[in-house]
Amino acid sequence: MTSLRRARLLVAGAAVAAAASSVFLALLTAALLAERGEGLAVAYGSAAFGAAGLAVGLLVLARAGAVARTDPARGRALCIRCCVWALFAVLAVFIVGGVAGYLTRAAAPIWGSTVAGVLLIALVGLAARQRVVLQIYR
Repeated sequence: MTSLRRARLLVAGAAVAAAASSVFLALLTAALLAERGEGLAVAYGSAAFGAAGLAVGLLVLARAGAVARTDPARGRALCIRCCVWALFAVLAVFIVGGVAGYLTRAAAPIWGSTVAGVLLIALVGLAARQRVVLQIYR
């Protein structure tokens, strides 16, 4: 796969993740306005955070591919940084979901944090793969 095609796929994926994030934010607003419970609001908020994190991470990976053309070490460093921040975000999302589930005694926050965690773990995998691909092409 060429680097231009990879960059286009990453940016298109970021656009889809940003759209999903806005949908989750709309659901969060609707849950808050309807006063359906704080558990559901935390679930939608966590899922929106995960989708937004995925969108930003995909854009960083696209940038890493562009930077790697002139400076391969800097491109790989961007991939590593993206991977580390995504791992911290996964940890934060699971902690928030667990605490919110415990406090609200509802399952919805845990499901929301699971959705966010899966999206961010996918970003970790993509960042690790992108780093390896950039190392091969140097």
